[in-house]
Amino acid sequence: MSVAVVGGGVVGLCTAWSLQQRGVEVHIIDAGTVGHGASAVNAGWITPSLSTPLAAPGIIRTGVQQALKPHGALVIRPSLDLSWSKWLWKFRAATSRNNYVYGVKSLMRLNDRTLDLFDALAADGVEFEMHKAGILALARDKAHMAWFSQLFAELVPLGFKGSISELSGREIREIDPAVGSVVSAGALTSIDRHVSPTSLTAGLAVRLRKAGVRITENAPVREIRPEGKAWRVTTAQESVSASAVVVALGAHINSLLGQVGVRLPVFGAKGYSIDLKGYGQTPKHALYLMEPKLGASPLNGDRLRIAGVFELPGKDSRPSFARTRQITEDALAYLQDWVPAEAGWEGKGTAGLRPATPDSLPFLGPVPNHDGLFVATGHGMLGLTLAPASGELIADMIVEHKVPESALPFQLAGRA
Repeated sequence: MSVAVVGGGVVGLCTAWSLQQRGVEVHIIDAGTVGHGASAVNAGWITPSLSTPLAAPGIIRTGVQQALKPHGALVIRPSLDLSWSKWLWKFRAATSRNNYVYGVKSLMRLNDRTLDLFDALAADGVEFEMHKAGILALARDKAHMAWFSQLFAELVPLGFKGSISELSGREIREIDPAVGSVVSAGALTSIDRHVSPTSLTAGLAVRLRKAGVRITENAPVREIRPEGKAWRVTTAQESVSASAVVVALGAHINSLLGQVGVRLPVFGAKGYSIDLKGYGQTPKHALYLMEPKLGASPLNGDRLRIAGVFELPGKDSRPSFARTRQITEDALAYLQDWVPAEAGWEGKGTAGLRPATPDSLPFLGPVPNHDGLFVATGHGMLGLTLAPASGELIADMIVEHKVPESALPFQLAGRA
């Protein structure tokens, strides 16, 4: 059996790894350099604790209010585009309490294997930077910790295995002296981790190549079409035949699926990140900054990655340096004495489009009426966390020719 994986982001790479582990011949085809798209623009968190749907009760009101603010962390903008209007209508329906709880349970079950799978990647020889200290949530005002504590109060009865330790400002600075005196309260999660996203995708690419997986870069796919019981994937350089195709193109998935008459309700949500070296005390933990809703992750011992913002719909991945400057300044306010060391940092930063679905659940599985065609997309802000588990589900479906029960919430039928 041979499988072509279209898209070399973290989801596509993890899918290829899972397939290769099952003895499948795999060919990854990417329009650019693997791992250099949206997969590179995030805080690097592996966070089962925060794997909950964006489509939550009250979020529409919050998003529209934030749209009127120049520095809003979540921005949902109205538009006359019909497909966007339909997306918003479905999103609104998904924010009901029952739908939200269903989404929480579905993501929790998908995450059952997440931490074990990251350990399996490392054990298999994938070299990447990973930290297991948990995520330290910080708030200037203790009142802003209420929703975080409430989240765990709701998750634990549903079977969640993690926990949090609520801390005072003094206790926080005892375990992480880099935190500034403006922080009055916080919490440390027990099971979350963080990685360097680019080290993960680079490590996966190296390991896959050593295992015999072919990776073709800088080759946008021009066409996919059925060819008997197989599929034909065509780029400007070559034409490849495969038993099955997995399309893992993130926010751009409809550019290819449209060729076979399929369109998924996936829109790009623009997010930002900036990597900086600095002077002063670097945090020991990945930090979740409550008021601005930002992430800050220490990487490689000498860098701090600051990431955040979710702008819907995102039109392109060009960075706004005003945005990256803003999120940096907002993050610095939570730190004791850390400041950027690089000249001209105000003009740096990157942006990417996270694939967002109306119900905040990814699409994982076969495309109805197109035997051998599969999709893996729509992970929103959870792409890195859910990538290994998503890859396992896709590999199971392709190799075993059936959809496991745990994959049912992520199927296309009834959601596309």
